[in-house]
Amino acid sequence: MSITQLHKDEHFFIVKNDEVMIRSDIQIELLEKIIKNYCKGIETFEVEGYFIHVLDTSQGNLFYVKPIMQYNYIDLMNPLSIKVLNSISDGVTVCDCDGKILFQNDIDIEIVGIDLMGKYAKDAIAEGIMSDSISMKVIESKEKVTILQTFINGKCFLVSGKPIFDEYGELQYVVAITRDMTQLKLLEKEVKKLEVQNENIKNKLHALHNKENTKSSLIAVSSEMMQVVERVMRVAVVDSTVLIGGESGVGKEEITKLIHANSRRHNKQILTINCSAIPENLLESELFGYEAGAFTGASRGGKAGLFEIASGGTVFLDEIGEMPLLLQAKLLRVLQESEVQRLGSGKPIPIDVRIIAATNRNLAEMVRQGHFREDLYYRLNIIPIEIPPLRYRRQDIIPLVYHFLAVVEEKYGIHRTIESSAMKILECYDWPGNVRQLKNMVERICLLATQPEITAYIVQQELDSNPIIRDIENPVEIQNIQEQVVTQKFSGTLKEQVVAFEKQIIKEALSKFPSIRQAAKSLGCDQSTLVRKIQKLQLTKQISYKD
Repeated sequence: MSITQLHKDEHFFIVKNDEVMIRSDIQIELLEKIIKNYCKGIETFEVEGYFIHVLDTSQGNLFYVKPIMQYNYIDLMNPLSIKVLNSISDGVTVCDCDGKILFQNDIDIEIVGIDLMGKYAKDAIAEGIMSDSISMKVIESKEKVTILQTFINGKCFLVSGKPIFDEYGELQYVVAITRDMTQLKLLEKEVKKLEVQNENIKNKLHALHNKENTKSSLIAVSSEMMQVVERVMRVAVVDSTVLIGGESGVGKEEITKLIHANSRRHNKQILTINCSAIPENLLESELFGYEAGAFTGASRGGKAGLFEIASGGTVFLDEIGEMPLLLQAKLLRVLQESEVQRLGSGKPIPIDVRIIAATNRNLAEMVRQGHFREDLYYRLNIIPIEIPPLRYRRQDIIPLVYHFLAVVEEKYGIHRTIESSAMKILECYDWPGNVRQLKNMVERICLLATQPEITAYIVQQELDSNPIIRDIENPVEIQNIQEQVVTQKFSGTLKEQVVAFEKQIIKEALSKFPSIRQAAKSLGCDQSTLVRKIQKLQLTKQISYKD
């Protein structure tokens, strides 16, 4: 037998987020009129000869509909009402004006752990069954009351009580809704656990900042990066050649610094050579040096190559995949014989260097295509270290953001905080430019923000202004595009926008070059002109004129 067959003139339906979730066979026209006449917060009202009673539950608003002619308070707990109230996932109790519990649904009995029907609330308190009575508080105040209540089973519940008045304004019933707080307590524990983890991350960052034996800003919290660091620390103590792979911007140079700082050569210099930045016709003379008269324009006394200069220390060959095939053969000789030969000289010069190479290209595939020497590849690839992209080690993103915020504060004297929702956006972003892109983004947001706290809106606005470059396969091309794009939008008068644009350009130049002279040269203006603009725009407190 269906519910509606028990009381054919009585109906119910549940509304959640303006949508009818469950309903009996009530006529659509009547249902629509009831919803139309319902005002939020009203518990009882009438529509075309029907009495409607509304209960607020976790599943939505429960509408109980009954003809006014049949309605009386004695018949409130009829079979239909009982079945409807027992279908609700919250505990429901109904008391009279004296605090006697007239009804308790099945869920309430289950979560409280005892059947209280027929008992008075004050007696239940005296017997220690519950710590407090929501019914007595509502009866005293004649207003809605919400409390935390502990029952005999030791569980804590959130209980909300509402008064029901008769036609004369006298309190007649109290309806109480009970919600189990166990899940909320678990969430509170989880929040505390996350707070502890966050504090641990900050402590790790502090330790990294205060570490005296290395200048590396490498941040490794994720298991993926911790494995890389463990491998680095094992190979640092030996002089074997290392080949570092990974996408552009993942931190290959920082890994190199970490290896050098923990090697026996740590008190010697580390020399970085970007094989893609030096013109091909100059690369050989820069690497191996030359004798006087070796070629037109050569210095009279000749010149030592970078390998000679770095003897005793470490040479970092960045973008090794860009090295021409002809020079690859000479580099192989350096690795095999530990000696170099200057251009124009037949005399070998012994050197003592450790070689660390890095690339964002697939050298094995280049070997198959004939673009990279196989013998050199195997000579370089003695100890391979692959750095995973940032999207595969998202645990490092938040610590990196905190680190870059500290860097910005130290560099520019600007203190910024970042709200949790903004941090979540940064953590979920894929970062095709990896750590380099994240660093640039944090610095840009800090410098352009007009308020101390960085919001989710500011972060999303900056991310949306970036071009979509993830589908470009060549990481070098990705980097070039990122550096060419100007993402900032300006507002105000023409004069204000010109000043804002000029300020951003100067900021970028100052962040890229260590001295005023170099920054001025890159901008194509006089050093004195740039100094005046810096002072006018109040961009920096310290000015360096060194090259």
